[in-house]
Amino acid sequence: MLRSPILLLQSPGSAAIAESGAQKIGAVNGLRGLAIMMVIVFHLFVPFTSSTPSFPGELDPNGLLAVIAKHGFLGVNIFFVLSGFVLYLPYRTKKRAINRLADFPDFYWHRAARLLPLYYIVVLVTVALHAKSPAGSHGWYMELGGLLSTLFIFVPHGFMPPSNPVLWSVGVEIWFSLLFPLLILLIARWSLERLVLLSVVVCSAFVVVGNLIAVDRIGIFRPFVGGIFGSCYQFIFGMLVCDLYVKSRDSASLRQFYSHGLLPGGLLMIAAIFLKDHGPWAVSILYTTIFCAGFSVVLLAVLCGAWSANRVFEAWAIQVVGCMCYSIYAWHSIIMVEMIPPDTSSLKDTLRLSLPYLAIVIALSALSYRYIEFGHRRDWRALFLLRNSKSNELTGARRSSRDHAESKPVASS
Repeated sequence: MLRSPILLLQSPGSAAIAESGAQKIGAVNGLRGLAIMMVIVFHLFVPFTSSTPSFPGELDPNGLLAVIAKHGFLGVNIFFVLSGFVLYLPYRTKKRAINRLADFPDFYWHRAARLLPLYYIVVLVTVALHAKSPAGSHGWYMELGGLLSTLFIFVPHGFMPPSNPVLWSVGVEIWFSLLFPLLILLIARWSLERLVLLSVVVCSAFVVVGNLIAVDRIGIFRPFVGGIFGSCYQFIFGMLVCDLYVKSRDSASLRQFYSHGLLPGGLLMIAAIFLKDHGPWAVSILYTTIFCAGFSVVLLAVLCGAWSANRVFEAWAIQVVGCMCYSIYAWHSIIMVEMIPPDTSSLKDTLRLSLPYLAIVIALSALSYRYIEFGHRRDWRALFLLRNSKSNELTGARRSSRDHAESKPVASS
């Protein structure tokens, strides 16, 4: 999770900011807000931008909207990198520690309490409203069991659950959380740099093999390509950014050097998109590695104040959307199927209903964020970044060491 929202809006002169870099974490909120908007745009317009569109010719495939929409799924990869960053931050700054196997249960307890309540509620709503198999049938129980256990991400035909395909990324997030304490121990033994290199090599091998395995009606073996096997390195990229960012706090020269990465990182991201669409097969299947490397460079540059880009992402509205990204992700697909069914909604209908749809998603997500994600928190103003008084600075600093130390899950494509 992210640090206490109170801390995010402290005054620039506060001692807590100098120690925690709270304003920079506000930029992470904003980047999450951008990522969730990318995912929603992708899902809204995928019926018109896919290789087999439901309504051919309604949307110019070379137009700006189509180009933006069809690459919105990359918001998932952005989420994975950001999750690695914020999950590692309290451990890199030594506010929390995992030094032995006996420390694992405490981490798992806090992480489960953060992720599972909302996830299980969404699973139950999903199978109640959108189950593809009759309630009580063998198929219904199989999907329910797979969703509740998160084992569905290891099954090629269940990787994207028929009743709610976007849940795959939460499954990946949960399984990365299971691996995270082990990674902390490996970092202490091997170093983070070696772990990054090993993860890229191993995950790339899984992606290649997954693309070579033919699966009926799907084409590729998704558990290897998009699951934890092929995506783990993306979280670890975020951990590397966290490490470099923390080191840069004590070095003005490092901060200045990293802040120059905005343009090179952006060009890498663009190159990855180009290679995905036009590159040779051997390169195109690994485009996410290039994209995530580019975004990692951009993230580090933003955190270090590149061209004041962090201020753009610290705008209140986009920060709040980023704070609520788990709830927005959790509900957006369910509501979309009810309001704007992808198989039957024309482009005109989609555009007409988009604003009411977004309003309902935001309203429901705000309630979910307040009462399910953070029902234990009394100060709702802080949750929505509405408190900015100096009297709360020390309270926010103290809470940040024990609250919101783990990342929110990611949205999916």
